[in-house]
Amino acid sequence: MEKSAMQRPVSNVMDASKVSFVTGANGKTGKELIKMLLKRGDKVHALVTSKEYILQLPPGVIPFLGDINNLAVLKEACKGVDNIYHLAAIVSEYQAGTEEIMRVNVEGTHNIMEAAKESRVKHVIFLSTLDVYGHSRGELLTEESRLEPKDRYGLSKVLAEKEVLKYTNVVPFTIFRVAQIYGPGFEHYFFKFFKVIKEQKAYIIGDGKNTLNLIHVDDLLHAMLLAASSEASRYKIYNLTDGNAYTQQQLFWLAADLMKVPRPIRHISRFIVGFVAKQRGIDSDELRFLTSNRNVDTSKILRELNFRATVTAEEGAGAFVAQFLEQHSKGHAKEESAF
Repeated sequence: MEKSAMQRPVSNVMDASKVSFVTGANGKTGKELIKMLLKRGDKVHALVTSKEYILQLPPGVIPFLGDINNLAVLKEACKGVDNIYHLAAIVSEYQAGTEEIMRVNVEGTHNIMEAAKESRVKHVIFLSTLDVYGHSRGELLTEESRLEPKDRYGLSKVLAEKEVLKYTNVVPFTIFRVAQIYGPGFEHYFFKFFKVIKEQKAYIIGDGKNTLNLIHVDDLLHAMLLAASSEASRYKIYNLTDGNAYTQQQLFWLAADLMKVPRPIRHISRFIVGFVAKQRGIDSDELRFLTSNRNVDTSKILRELNFRATVTAEEGAGAFVAQFLEQHSKGHAKEESAF
């Protein structure tokens, strides 16, 4: 059975309720974070970009309508806030241009830190990415490793981190360089791969031995709440994965075994995979993860915050694949009933 950080006693994370401000409130992680904050009794402020998104917020959340670059709205949202969880970002490169990515990810982060400074916010939790290291690195990557982003998204996060670091000893912060997130809310991304594997149309890219890094959304949420309540996490950067290294082939075969279909054994060159992926509905952002190869050290967060992920891919994939199979069978039932 899949373990869940949601089942951890609230007292293990925070002794008393706080006022929290979440940017990216209608994103996948933001939605799950708000649920957890409300569950433990926090008063929650949420930044949303449209009135439509306001209607999607849970009861009790206080919405602030505006863009991440609207400093006046951010300052208003930060009044009386203890912790800011800055999740708002453009991740998809194929859906946004360079100017927009930089405007949201870099300028937006600067504005958040300015608003936090004015309101004397106690702690800012900022989500960065392992992509700041680049896609393929042979050495063990610690938080001190050089940053070598290879795409616009990774570069934007490097620049955003620099904006946060400017406020060292001014606004307490914690930066998380996060692995690929999976779990509730991330079905669309992973179900594409499950469908291809189930239909026996999957190809292993290259030799399949490249190392992929994952973090279950429940573990990510717990790490953020843990950092927000910890003096030791102030002005620190942490790599955040589940502590395990999985090969591309291992993950494909795990999904196949759980679905009780043959393991994919066909290989395809990285140079031509884009053409096949497009036919399968897999975009360039998703290929970025599948072709990454990083060996990430997470000993710092274990040592300083005593953080241990509770959900491994083997455990988390079981519930995730079961959810896919249920949805897949319902889809087939609808198709059959149409004839």
